[in-house]
Amino acid sequence: MNPQTHTPNPYAILTGWLSGAYTRSNGQEVIGRVWDEDTKYRYGLYLAGIDAPPGWKQDWFTYIGDLVWRFEPLHIQDWASRLTAFDGSPLAAASRGRAVSAVRSFYAHCEDDLGVARWNLPPRRALAGPTPPAPRETLTPFQTDALRTAADRYRGPHPERARLAAYMTLAGLRPGQSIAVVMQYIQRDNQTGPAWQLPVKNNSTSAVGDLTPIPRPLVWALDEYLPVRTHKAPHSTEADGPLLVSRTGRGLDHVTFTRILRELAATHPDLEEVAPTLHPDVVAHSPSPFADETGTAGVGRGQRRHPARRHLH
Repeated sequence: MNPQTHTPNPYAILTGWLSGAYTRSNGQEVIGRVWDEDTKYRYGLYLAGIDAPPGWKQDWFTYIGDLVWRFEPLHIQDWASRLTAFDGSPLAAASRGRAVSAVRSFYAHCEDDLGVARWNLPPRRALAGPTPPAPRETLTPFQTDALRTAADRYRGPHPERARLAAYMTLAGLRPGQSIAVVMQYIQRDNQTGPAWQLPVKNNSTSAVGDLTPIPRPLVWALDEYLPVRTHKAPHSTEADGPLLVSRTGRGLDHVTFTRILRELAATHPDLEEVAPTLHPDVVAHSPSPFADETGTAGVGRGQRRHPARRHLH
């Protein structure tokens, strides 16, 4: 910290900062940011206990006391770890992070606009601790069953392609994986039954995994789709190129894949509310309705036998 000829009043600095009007150390008057009411309340509460309920004395200025200009990052870490809600329960990780942000923002203001000192504070995550990721959004088993039903009954554009895209997603394939599947990855006739090599998750499209069985429901969806697959050279042929193609023979992109899934979902009354924002990743991470139908020999529980079995090649 740079030597100071006098000790600044942190409360006065905070009041001027939150009001949007303050005077710099060189005497220059500044009309600064107009804070929204929520930010003013939160910063005032965590930094100085402004508008806090009776008995709540967890603000930063009270905690740090005379060390307000001579603290160490460990002080912020200790303060943040002790914070509680008004009812005395431990403060949630996200709220703890916002409290640390208030402290960091205040001292950044002191550095940049008042020339008070230099602290070089670590990032918020290092001071507040990691914020647990939000629970992953998923569909319920009831909703995935509804999506499967919608795929079976869909009569919109290119219904066979839409059904296969939905089935691949319901089977747990991420949209990038489904889009990256090419005809060369599929083996229809081998000793273990229909199988394919799937693109590796979160990797380049050239990285594929081992040969794995194709779930029976997907075999039937493939058999329905391939005879009407709109392959067109030079982008695709009957035996080469992307599995899922547009009417021009090009592979689908993420936007089109998502649109197809949403349009399909919107046809089921139990999915109308989620359809406009439904993302394939959410479906892929949801319980699969094919969980009991992954075998390659015999028909899974609840699955009707397809009347006409077609070969992939």
